[in-house]
Amino acid sequence: MSSFLNHSSLAALAGLALLDGAAATVQAQPGQMTIGQAAAAGQMAQNLGAGRIMSVPNTANFGGMGFSGGYNPYFPGDYNAWAGGTLTGAANLVGAQGQLMKSQQDAFLQRENVRSAKIDNRKKTFDEYMYEKERTPTAEQERVRQQQADLARARNNPPSTEIWTGSALNTLLQDLQRNLGPKAVTGYSAPLDPEMLKHINVTSGRGSGNIGILKNGGKLVWPDALSDPQFKQDRDNISNGVENAMKQAQFNGRVDPGTTRQLQKDVDVLGRELRKHVSDTDPNEYISAKEFLSNLDASIVILKQPDVGNYFNGKYALSAKNVGELVSDMSGKGLTFTAATPGDESAYSTLYQAMAGFDNALATKQP
Repeated sequence: MSSFLNHSSLAALAGLALLDGAAATVQAQPGQMTIGQAAAAGQMAQNLGAGRIMSVPNTANFGGMGFSGGYNPYFPGDYNAWAGGTLTGAANLVGAQGQLMKSQQDAFLQRENVRSAKIDNRKKTFDEYMYEKERTPTAEQERVRQQQADLARARNNPPSTEIWTGSALNTLLQDLQRNLGPKAVTGYSAPLDPEMLKHINVTSGRGSGNIGILKNGGKLVWPDALSDPQFKQDRDNISNGVENAMKQAQFNGRVDPGTTRQLQKDVDVLGRELRKHVSDTDPNEYISAKEFLSNLDASIVILKQPDVGNYFNGKYALSAKNVGELVSDMSGKGLTFTAATPGDESAYSTLYQAMAGFDNALATKQP
């Protein structure tokens, strides 16, 4: 037995010495002990405790007891494991601490990698923002681009609807106002028919109104769908309201708000009555009637404006012998084109041809 105790004591002392040394290193230099050192200390302690370095035979003659070469009932089992069991827990603790330190360092490294990735992503995001900002047109550049596109469209036979609504005419007018000035186009005068100009509607830009339906002295030409007897009372109310409003505009330069409010109510009543007979009305006639009422609404907008008198006293009447004079006249009065009333479409098409030809001729003379 003395031989066994000597072996186990030696194992215990060696394991404790290694464990104490590892623990002292951890306490004296917290965080500086290498992960390999901690793990090696724990492993060596485990090896010593488990008897892998020192072994005790399980068959021996202890003190002449006569148990040589056979089973010893006083020391059953694996003496090596018995001798090292006293240090297994401590050795595992040291090994676990080493593994914890390794895991912490791995976590710190992963955190730094994440921070680095975030910085790289912010840099890439900023670089992409600057690239897009450099490549994106400014609001002014986009406005100029759209202006050039509209002008090119207006110069090259745009759809008839854009001519009849006055859109194409206004685009050409703006370009001529920018470029014409005192310049003249030799050999291209672009003459205009004064009678044709009477069928062109203009506005001072104070609203979306259109006086065109009232240009014939206020005499309304009712469409077929609204000429039936059931609409007579409504037609009379509107005709009387228009006549009264025009008299006020001509003599006072303004229209009483009560007059325009009542006129708008009468137009709305006629619109509701028309919708009641939609199933009894020819589709084309119904569309014409709706367009007529829409033009009436636009004329009421003009009647509400403070400069309504200028539409009836001749101040806003177009007077020009050619396109150059027309541009100068409209610029001086602050006028722009508005939509054509039914029957005036051909006049708009004729004026467009003259203005487009003049604008193209002017563009070729630019330096």
